[in-house]
Amino acid sequence: YQKSSRLAKQLAQDISANIKSDDIFHFRRGTGGGGTNNNNLLLLVVDRMDDPVTPLLSQWTYQAMVHELLGLNNNRVILRGVPNVSKDLEEVVLSSAPGHDAFFQSHRNSNFGELGEAIQKLLQDYQARSQQHQVSNLKSIEDMQSFMEKYPELRSESHTVSKHVAIMGELARLVEVCSLMDVSAFEQDLACTDDQGSHLKELMSKLD
Repeated sequence: YQKSSRLAKQLAQDISANIKSDDIFHFRRGTGGGGTNNNNLLLLVVDRMDDPVTPLLSQWTYQAMVHELLGLNNNRVILRGVPNVSKDLEEVVLSSAPGHDAFFQSHRNSNFGELGEAIQKLLQDYQARSQQHQVSNLKSIEDMQSFMEKYPELRSESHTVSKHVAIMGELARLVEVCSLMDVSAFEQDLACTDDQGSHLKELMSKLD
């Protein structure tokens, strides 16, 4: 473990104690004889506070992108001024609390690519449901009653779909305008390889 970190030391000691007391790890210790198999595993515990690079990398999950690119305060996102956003979507709520927004609760940690596919499916499902309840399809009193019972649910679903489509559209626009794909690729290269000369040249070219 990292000697300078009290938390890393405590965690390493706790893990070691659990391994020694738990039967499921016995097969890892070998059967005696002084062979090398007794000490062939190593777990290195490092304090995240000593990792200054990773927190600076661009985040590509739904909630993290909203935080960084749009701002998320008290579960509210301000879309006022965003191109082609209707007035009722200028301020929207994003909450992962149960019963508030099932889509956000399920996909707040989805990456950007997965998110696009999920929103597309959300829109397709809504379109299919709304077509089933079009006025032209109401043939009986029972159909009308069923429509009126589900109308509030459809309105709520419509707002949810519109909200996520609007947010995704703005995120996609900012990714393109700010060249975030290229920036993120450079960040990953900067964090994972040691080539200061070429990194400096590439950084200066991006700043020009």
